[in-house]
Amino acid sequence: MGFIFIFFVLSIGTIFGQDVPTLVPASPFDPNSDAARLFDAMNGLGTDENKIISVLCYRTASQRDVITTTYNNLHGSLAKDLQSELTGSFQTLSIMLTHGMIKFLSIELHETMARPGTDEPSLTEIIMSRSNRELNEIETFFNNYYGHTLVSEIESDTSGPYRQLLIQMAEGRRDETMLVNVTAVQIDVVDLYEGGPAIDGTDETLYINIFSLRNFVHLNKVSILYEATYGMSLSTVVTTEFAIDMGNALVSILQYSADKALYFSSRFHTTIAGAGTADRDLMRLTVSRCETDLGNIKMAYQYIYGVSLSNAVSDDTSGSFRTALLALID
Repeated sequence: MGFIFIFFVLSIGTIFGQDVPTLVPASPFDPNSDAARLFDAMNGLGTDENKIISVLCYRTASQRDVITTTYNNLHGSLAKDLQSELTGSFQTLSIMLTHGMIKFLSIELHETMARPGTDEPSLTEIIMSRSNRELNEIETFFNNYYGHTLVSEIESDTSGPYRQLLIQMAEGRRDETMLVNVTAVQIDVVDLYEGGPAIDGTDETLYINIFSLRNFVHLNKVSILYEATYGMSLSTVVTTEFAIDMGNALVSILQYSADKALYFSSRFHTTIAGAGTADRDLMRLTVSRCETDLGNIKMAYQYIYGVSLSNAVSDDTSGSFRTALLALID
């Protein structure tokens, strides 16, 4: 029962785990100078939006957190000043960029559930793609910031097996290794068949446990072997066995397991395809991925859609909002 260590090669040639960011820490870094530059951009008549971009869009989340604290100690509230000086999507993005990453993600999770209805694809995306450590930190911050836990908000805003899947993922108990036990893969393949297409009804707990606890390389191997064994894709099976919200969530996990860059490029495309732009989703995707793997996502986007992500975003946005997004993307 040997273990295989797999460097999972993505279809466009990047390697799982070798992330390429588009935003790296500024060096040298002087938070006092940056705070002064932001204050100068908003002090007096008019607002120099390019100065704001030159700071907020060229510093990492941890650096921006220090800048925000420095600014607040010297000048009041950076977020309130940006709120009063800016408008529209650029205002929203600039305020987002005053938050540390855990605060930012916590607010975004809350927003997916606070608006009328629930934005299930975004809720799944955020929880599925964060590490166990981040999820634990989000849970702590969420409770302190909102006065209740993330799990309790999920419980009140979702239902059925989808709710249980989210809760189990949010608990941060997924195997994060890249180890694949071939026997365990074979067992999961058989269990998923016997707990789904082979019976009347579906063993929901089985699916929830496998999709929320197994590492992503393992899940991809399960998906590949399942189709080879039974002649049907696991994505088709889960959309047949479950209601739309749960089925879509399981498909998202399979897509992320197979190629996270392709998954996120599809998410980007959804925000800018068709009429209008889902500005908040576009902001969240850009801010949340620019320090990790947005470089990979850009390559995947070009590969799939035949146009650069920068050009797609540029064509669908305008003004300082566009300039800020492109600074983070490029």
